[in-house]
Amino acid sequence: MDVNGKGVPAYLRSLDAGYETHFQAEVMALPPGGVLLSRTLFYPTGGGQPCDQGELRTPSGDRLRVMEVEHRSGAIVHRLSPAHLGKLARGMPVEGRIDWPRRYGHMRSHTAQHLLSAMVFRRHGIPTERARLGGSGGSFDLARALPSEESLRETFDAANREFFTRSVPVSLAFVTPEEFAREPGRSSAARLPHGLAELRLVVIEGVDRTPCGGTHVRDTSEVGPVEGEPSLSLPGGGQRLRFRLGPLGSGPSVPTPPG
Repeated sequence: MDVNGKGVPAYLRSLDAGYETHFQAEVMALPPGGVLLSRTLFYPTGGGQPCDQGELRTPSGDRLRVMEVEHRSGAIVHRLSPAHLGKLARGMPVEGRIDWPRRYGHMRSHTAQHLLSAMVFRRHGIPTERARLGGSGGSFDLARALPSEESLRETFDAANREFFTRSVPVSLAFVTPEEFAREPGRSSAARLPHGLAELRLVVIEGVDRTPCGGTHVRDTSEVGPVEGEPSLSLPGGGQRLRFRLGPLGSGPSVPTPPG
């Protein structure tokens, strides 16, 4: 659950931005093994969420695969294969294209994790300490174990019944750390990094308000059914809950991204 540094980047100031997959940019620099662009919609690895992948298209028609995206010294670096780097030059215009199925899977998984963490906290008062997304699901580590396997099953059943197969809006709010410290909820303001000017909260209506810099869906019905996997005991008495996304089936269809 990534919290942005001194401010929230423009491309994360609305959930709609997560559905944008094409953009125009200019090559600003070519550090070893990577590319810096004048603007980007690629999400870099952070907060337990894997990076976006996709491609850069050049004026000559080359399609250069973006394999990794990461934060380095305040910049977003796009990693390409060494063979492709030679096809770029500083000042060259490029078109960026996000791998939409991968991006949308991360959006669905991230919203699912927030909701499940909120359900555990609401029912048992147990906070989530960290989360990881990947593949077709993810996991999140609880500070202490749930009372029973039945409690685990009930949490997933309730989440599916009340949220993942119903329409509950997801939105964003922007607050100062001081304002957030006065809010009740599952996230502890004491654990936030120092020096933040603004927090981006992902809000699941009536359920959760949590600092996060990741990509999310606009409605819980887009998550679809979620299935629990066997949990793991952690040193110190914690518990790792694991989940995977089920098929959307006859529920909401995957939206076609604009552009």
